[in-house]
Amino acid sequence: MTTVIYIYLIATMENIAKPVVTSLEEFKENPAIFYPDWHEETMKYSDGLLTNPVVDSKTGELREMSEIEKLKFGKTTLSDGSYLDEVNETIVTIAKTNEWSVWDKDSRAWKVDNDLLNKKLKELREKALKDLAEAKSNFLNQALEIEKAGKKYTFENNEENRNRLALKFSLMSLLEQDKIEKVKVLNDKGLVEFIELNRTELKDLAKKIQDIIEIADVAEQMAVVGISRYTIEQMLGLNVKDFFRN
Repeated sequence: MTTVIYIYLIATMENIAKPVVTSLEEFKENPAIFYPDWHEETMKYSDGLLTNPVVDSKTGELREMSEIEKLKFGKTTLSDGSYLDEVNETIVTIAKTNEWSVWDKDSRAWKVDNDLLNKKLKELREKALKDLAEAKSNFLNQALEIEKAGKKYTFENNEENRNRLALKFSLMSLLEQDKIEKVKVLNDKGLVEFIELNRTELKDLAKKIQDIIEIADVAEQMAVVGISRYTIEQMLGLNVKDFFRN
């Protein structure tokens, strides 16, 4: 069985030879047998290929550089958020807490970048306004319960049904009718039915719809004002649905 020995020139830490030897122990006893140009004072060897070789100041052995040594010799650089603690010979890493801060090497701290902060705020506000429109639509279109002759029905409170109901109510008033037929609802089994509502019942349903519309409009106004004024921390914790709680 053979093995490869890697010989390095101390002055440059360059790998100058890779002799194949019968064993590491035999090479240690007489390096010149396997590498005739061997010189004890100017060369070092290793039984493994080293990427960043260095001679250990305490043991005199050749080894791979530590991360601290790589930094000192310019082999690597510190990433943002890290700095060298030279007293304790350690690399300290400080986690980045948000997207709008940049690393300040002089103070060794993350500092807010106003351009990044304003960009993030703009993104959050634009998204919040889109979510607000959806939340308002969902609130406006919430199903309403109707009770008729001891039975419970569900009125699908969407824009089309609201408009249709308003038209029928106008016709009822115009024709001086006391009741309106064919109001589309869902029964307790989820099936479509058409029921008759009198003027009082229709007014009650219309009032429920109007109350929802008014609440939605007020909630939207409050949300728009808040979104325009909130800090980035408030925006990150914002759920626009909270404005539309009954």
